[in-house]
Amino acid sequence: MKKILSILFLLTMTLLAQDDFNKIVEKLTQLELKKLGNPPKEIELTKDEFETTQEFNTRVFKTKKEQEEKILKYKNNYNKYLTKAKKKAVKKALQYTWGKPIVKNLHYDADNGYFLADVRFEMKKDFKKKIAIKVPRSEAKDFKHKFSSLRPQAVFEYNARSVSLKDIKIPYKKKEYLAQFTDLDLKDAQLTVKINPDIEMQNISPTSIQVKRDGLHHLDTSKLRNFHELDALLKKQKQVKQDKSKWLFVVGIEQYEYTDNIRFAKRSAEMFVKVAQKRLGVPKQNSYVMINNKATQADIKRNMKKMLRRVKKGDTIYFYYNGHGVPVPSLHNEPFMLASNTEPDFVADEHFFSLKNIYAKLSDSKASKVVAIVDSCFSGVTDGVGVMKGVAATKMVAKKVQFDKEKMVVLSAGKSYQYSNAYNKKGHRLFSFFVMKNILEGDTNVKKLYVDTKKETYNASLEEYGDGRTQEPTIDGNFRMKL
Repeated sequence: MKKILSILFLLTMTLLAQDDFNKIVEKLTQLELKKLGNPPKEIELTKDEFETTQEFNTRVFKTKKEQEEKILKYKNNYNKYLTKAKKKAVKKALQYTWGKPIVKNLHYDADNGYFLADVRFEMKKDFKKKIAIKVPRSEAKDFKHKFSSLRPQAVFEYNARSVSLKDIKIPYKKKEYLAQFTDLDLKDAQLTVKINPDIEMQNISPTSIQVKRDGLHHLDTSKLRNFHELDALLKKQKQVKQDKSKWLFVVGIEQYEYTDNIRFAKRSAEMFVKVAQKRLGVPKQNSYVMINNKATQADIKRNMKKMLRRVKKGDTIYFYYNGHGVPVPSLHNEPFMLASNTEPDFVADEHFFSLKNIYAKLSDSKASKVVAIVDSCFSGVTDGVGVMKGVAATKMVAKKVQFDKEKMVVLSAGKSYQYSNAYNKKGHRLFSFFVMKNILEGDTNVKKLYVDTKKETYNASLEEYGDGRTQEPTIDGNFRMKL
């Protein structure tokens, strides 16, 4: 009987997959929630004839308190389990709508060092794209020989509006090769799916692969994305001696609870931590890193207080913020940082997160030097999308922020009225990418870092987005500082 029900369920999911992704997610979520059990039942108390009124009232009070505790515990468990249930539901729904990736027609282009192949999915019959897999020529023969036994994975990403196919990864000898799309714009792989914003990226189960001989296609390598340029640069660098007088405070928010997410923010924040620790010599124990749901109001305030309490005279603080910037019209467009759990409409309720206050805390600290890298333009618009819901994506001019300009310098992503952009070709935020690239390539003072980063960020924004979304980084404070 169970087998029959299972087959019927799979058939139902397959039919739904053709029509509505949301229905599948909802159905699977409800099935997962059944494992949690039923909520506490209603209790009816009756006074016993041998029980005094005072005894009965005491029993009612005690039972009511116990019941409230049970209900609260159930609610907490329900909310925690709901997040897990939705994640499982999305993963299963992707299996029903996309299924396993199938890679065929593998050929090596020795001149460019790439394998070319076709990829499709077992459940998504209308999807077929060409991919390129960069494999060193020294490993190419063995890679192809073992290809049928490798297990590729499709990586999907949630971006607050839809689930999209992000990458195809192929593990080989304890490494992962990224299969890049040669004829696919990222928008091509979008699914119009709306889900609650607590679902994170999911990996699809591995699959067997069939290899078929075919003619070799020409590969234009200039059109490929290179998501690992910074990783390769970082790997070549020698570890700088750790300096206990250096501190790192990183806030990177890609997934927001009440507004649109920011593409590649998490990846850039994580890479900045690696760059600062390896090239600037910041010890891990002196690093305060808050990313996504670890970057709430409480987390940021608590860690800022903890770090500043430990900082001594003569120390250096590196501050990195990568997230939404919100200018508050009622405060003459005073700029605020947006924590992951803050509604943009109420950002001004917590003065701690005004940029003026953050800069003041840093520049008034015992530290002798503060270098701030701020990848947010504070115009109220990121990636061309307005931060405040129900309001058109109109750029606003943020109010200028004052701070101690002798001991602190701030490098910002763009002018106060400009967009903060993603760099889709490199898989990072545009400004952050060039800041990290130039540090890794040898820029050791702030002025040189700014000049190189401004030029490259501006040129890349023109190339990626045209005149409508140019981005020109700015500098304020003591630009004569050494990194």
